[in-house]
Amino acid sequence: MAAPPTLSQMLGLHGQQNFLVQHQMLSLGHSYRVMDSNKSTLFMVQGDAGQNIGGNLLGSALGGGYLGRMATRSVNMTYALNNGSGQRCATLKKEGGSNSSTFTLVDNAGAPHVLITLNRGLMAGMQASAVYPNGQPLLSTSGNLMRHNFFIKNAQGQDCAKVHEAWVAIRDTYNIDMLAPIDPIFPLIFAVAIDYEKVK
Repeated sequence: MAAPPTLSQMLGLHGQQNFLVQHQMLSLGHSYRVMDSNKSTLFMVQGDAGQNIGGNLLGSALGGGYLGRMATRSVNMTYALNNGSGQRCATLKKEGGSNSSTFTLVDNAGAPHVLITLNRGLMAGMQASAVYPNGQPLLSTSGNLMRHNFFIKNAQGQDCAKVHEAWVAIRDTYNIDMLAPIDPIFPLIFAVAIDYEKVK
C-alpha cells in the first residue's frame, strides 16, 4: 500500500531547490504566490479577505501610526495553502500580538506540522524560530529582516536556506534557495510568516 503524499508533494515542491515568492500587493486577503525557478505557480498562501479588512479597519480606527500597527498585528488570521489546481492542502493559522506572533501550519486533517514564533525588537530587529510539534528545534534567524536578504539556519546552526532579492524584474518578489537537505515547505512558510510580520 502506497504511503499518502506528503504536504510538499501535494504542493508541487518535491525535487525543487529554488523558489520565487511574490507578495500579491493587490490581493484583498494579503496573499503570496510561490513559484518554481521557471515562474510557474506551485501554490498560493491565500489570506482571508474579511479578516484582513477587519484588521486594517481596526488599525485605521486607532489613527494608524504605531498604535494602529500594533492593533493590526494583534488580529488573528487564517491562510489557506492552495496548490496549483486551487485545492486547499493545508492552513496557516496566525495568533497575533503587538510584538510577538505565532504561526501554526496544519494539514487538512488538523495535524500540526510546524510552529513558528516571531518576536519584534528595536531598530527593525526580529527574531524568528520554528519548531516541530513536539518542540524539537527546526529553523531560526534573527537580525534586521526588513529587507529580503538573510539566511535561515537549521537546528545545528548551519545555513539551510537563503532569502534574497530576486534578480528578475518582478515587483515584490524574492528568491528562496535551499542550501542543505531539508523539506522546502518549512523554509518557505518560515519566510512567508516573516514577510507578513514585516509589512504589518
